[in-house]
Amino acid sequence: MKRGWIALIMIALSLIFGGIEYCYVTSNADAYVQMLDDADEKIAHNQVYEAESVAQRLDNRFRKQSGMFNIFMFHSEIGHISSDLAMLRRYAQTGSVEDFLATSACAKRKILEIKEAKMLKWENVF
Repeated sequence: MKRGWIALIMIALSLIFGGIEYCYVTSNADAYVQMLDDADEKIAHNQVYEAESVAQRLDNRFRKQSGMFNIFMFHSEIGHISSDLAMLRRYAQTGSVEDFLATSACAKRKILEIKEAKMLKWENVF
């Protein structure tokens, strides 16, 4: 009987920690995409300084949280997103709108792929 309770507790803990991981990753991914959309809008309206500010806040936030993301995902994906966000800051500083928008779209795609990988679907579970 003890083994049954231990197994139930282990399953419950797995479900709880999986739920926490899912909530953490998806909420942060949504926040990152929203910040990228905000930066895109600002750079498209020639508000370069504001776009640079948003890109800097996003890069700083991502770097602070990258330790937790490294626990949940592949390190290379986090590195690619981090380099894209660093490039965003540089493109905003130089005023390169096309490069900024292209890099932003690439970073958004990578972030949304991470979010999609955490969704509860059959292909992600098995």
